[in-house]
Amino acid sequence: MENETNIEKYKDLPVDEDGIRQFITKDMLIGDVIEIYPSAAKALLSVGMHCVTCGVALYESVEEASYVHGLDPDDVIKVVNDMLTTELIEHPGESL
Repeated sequence: MENETNIEKYKDLPVDEDGIRQFITKDMLIGDVIEIYPSAAKALLSVGMHCVTCGVALYESVEEASYVHGLDPDDVIKVVNDMLTTELIEHPGESL
C-alpha cells in the first residue's frame, strides 16, 4: 500500500527514458535538494560531491557544484534521481 501511495504522490514528476522520476534538476540549489529530499545527500556523497554540509550549498546549484567538483551535472542528476526513484517509489521504507 505504501508503494501505491508514493507512486500517486510523485505521479506528476517527469519520467526519463529509463523510467527514472525526475525529482531534482540541475538548476536546483544543493541546500534545497537536501531539504526536500534528505536522503539525496548520500547519493551526492557517493558521486564525490562532499559539499552537502558546506555553507556554499545553500547558494550553489547542482550544476554549479558539479562543475566545481569536476563532475558532469547530467550524471549527478541521473544518480540522485535514480536513487530517489528506488528509495521513494520502488522500495519505500527500506534503507538503501
